[in-house]
Amino acid sequence: MNVEDIPVPAMAAIRVSKEGKSALFETTIIQTTDNKYIYTMPVRVDDKLVNFEAKGLLKEIKIEFAPFEFYEWRNISIIRFVEDGKSYLRIRTTTPGIRAMAWPDKPVTSQNPKKKKQIIQDKALEAAKATQGEGE
Repeated sequence: MNVEDIPVPAMAAIRVSKEGKSALFETTIIQTTDNKYIYTMPVRVDDKLVNFEAKGLLKEIKIEFAPFEFYEWRNISIIRFVEDGKSYLRIRTTTPGIRAMAWPDKPVTSQNPKKKKQIIQDKALEAAKATQGEGE
């Protein structure tokens, strides 16, 4: 599948991987050009922009062309740029997209649930310790 054939707008997911760990982020395709560049909305987690420019990351994007119809581009490069005071992502690809299935991972939308879970665990531990002291 060629970049110029991507419907605009389209839902997309960017997956980054490094050393066996990966994370998935949702975005929206807003423009494509000359079969090389895909422009998307920026990705935010907890209202902070996600930086995809770190070295050593394997990056890929999967775009939904129609319900249950996905195409994937691998080994992409992603840079953030600002135009008219707004941030966007420019994704460069050198290969055609291949037909793919949806990723089973859930997209990252917040880092806070982990913090809340930890607070709950800490309170549970404190409560457990308190009840142990009462029984003695």
